[in-house]
Amino acid sequence: MKLFGDTGKHLHSKSKKRESSERKEPKRQRKKPETGLFHAPVWKKLRIPAIVLGSLIVLALLVLLLYSIWERPPEVRQTDGPNVQTTVQPAIETPAPPVETIVPVSDPAETAVPSETPAPTPEPTEQPVKTGRKESCYTFVVLAYDQSYANTDTILVGRLDTEEATLDVVSIPRDTLVNVSWGVKKVNTILPLEQNDADRFMEHLGNLIGFTPDCYAVVNIRAVEKLVDCIGGVYYNVPRDMDYDDPTQDLHIHIQKGYQLLNGSNAVKVMRFRVGNDDSGYANGDLGRIATQQDFLMAAADQFLKLGNIPNLNDAIQILQDSVATNLTANNIAFFAREFLKLDRENIRFHTLPGRGVFIRGGSYLEVVLDEWIEIVDDYLNPFYQTITADNLNILQANGAQGAVSTTGEEVPITSFLDFNQYLKNLQGSQN
Repeated sequence: MKLFGDTGKHLHSKSKKRESSERKEPKRQRKKPETGLFHAPVWKKLRIPAIVLGSLIVLALLVLLLYSIWERPPEVRQTDGPNVQTTVQPAIETPAPPVETIVPVSDPAETAVPSETPAPTPEPTEQPVKTGRKESCYTFVVLAYDQSYANTDTILVGRLDTEEATLDVVSIPRDTLVNVSWGVKKVNTILPLEQNDADRFMEHLGNLIGFTPDCYAVVNIRAVEKLVDCIGGVYYNVPRDMDYDDPTQDLHIHIQKGYQLLNGSNAVKVMRFRVGNDDSGYANGDLGRIATQQDFLMAAADQFLKLGNIPNLNDAIQILQDSVATNLTANNIAFFAREFLKLDRENIRFHTLPGRGVFIRGGSYLEVVLDEWIEIVDDYLNPFYQTITADNLNILQANGAQGAVSTTGEEVPITSFLDFNQYLKNLQGSQN
């Protein structure tokens, strides 16, 4: 009887048979999987991340392509050249005196000997003078005003040259003397007295700079506040303590000197401040305020260039479209933003119209220093190949008791100016 199954002998014979069969068939070694980058096991692991990454790259390129197709440079207004002003009293050119021709006396002996006919000297060919508009230049004007008063106290005129990668911005002081028909002949009165017609303002500005800018943006202070808040504020080193209260405008400025992050409200207050409660302020008045405005704008530009982008650009474009009177489309604004971010800091330059203070019938005006101004306009604003000269301008110069005279020769009588002294007397009488 077998209590435990097969005997040990039987088990031993089975193990011998197994060993003999293993000796007859060599062992098959299991191959290790290949670990190269493009072999199947590795590629299967990387396939999904690679597809995702590739899709993102294609999507980004598609977005950039659509964005570049969508954005558009603004249309240029004036293509042929600077303004041509009508001269009231054309200058009469005095003919040059005749030049006496001296014929040298020749030696008869020399004249008897025939000489060879000299070859004719070729006349120099004149190089054609390039005229018209530079294709890479775009000009603009920004007007900012307080909602309490209609006058535009901040006027910026600029030129963006995309080929040279430069941006030049010129500030026009609010009291600049201009040739207009009404009594207060200051540049900041043009927009309200032309019924807020920006195109009419641009035509008047053309008298001052020699051409009509391409684009305009008329901004109130509330829109500026929204824009600064939209981009996250601006870090700025406030140059002085600013304390000023004007209940009539509901304006209260209390900002300490020093480096700080300005929100929209405080940024506008810094740019508006001119005189404090104790009558202290900028020694040069409005020109000091202009210098602070330019410094703040440079700080904002520097901040964007370091970031490499303009935060919340789409929201900022929407604010401009909703709150700003402009002839720019969203496509144009996107174009300016992209070209701006290509600039180097040192190629963003600010300038100010040069002027001297004059009084006409008790009114304080800033008279343009003509030679210096023409140089600034031609070097930093002119979008044409032709040079801008005084002949392209219509600018008033004070003329003592007679009033003023224009660069066109037009005489503007003193009686066409508002008598500020009489105006103040009438104002005081009405308040008593």
